Amino acid sequence: MDIAKDLALIDGLRTRVIPDAEPGEDGYRQAVLGLRPWQSAEDCYAYEAALAERLTERWGEPSRWGPTTLVERGARGERIPEPWAWLSDWATELLTWEASGRWVTMTVIDGDSEELPQVYVVVTTTDPP
Repeated sequence: MDIAKDLALIDGLRTRVIPDAEPGEDGYRQAVLGLRPWQSAEDCYAYEAALAERLTERWGEPSRWGPTTLVERGARGERIPEPWAWLSDWATELLTWEASGRWVTMTVIDGDSEELPQVYVVVTTTDPP
């Protein structure tokens, strides 16, 4: 695990061109961070916390929110834009920073009980719903 490499990866995602979200296109970039596989779920969550600390030093406190309301809104038929719809299906907590007109969201995907969780980062120009 190398926090410096993952911070550089996040910076790279932020500076790449992100296509407009159109039918059939993704309006975001994503990456898996840290070790694969983790020794334990606790190690994964500790790594997320360490990365969050560094990103908070750069961009201030993140918005912390759960995607439950997005799931409920989607169930009522509201269209939730990507990547937020995808994140609401898999994440339990989202840490979101606005950085230079881009949204940087980090989360631990921990939905499969047979596999250890993974730290994901998503960079998008699409505002959170």
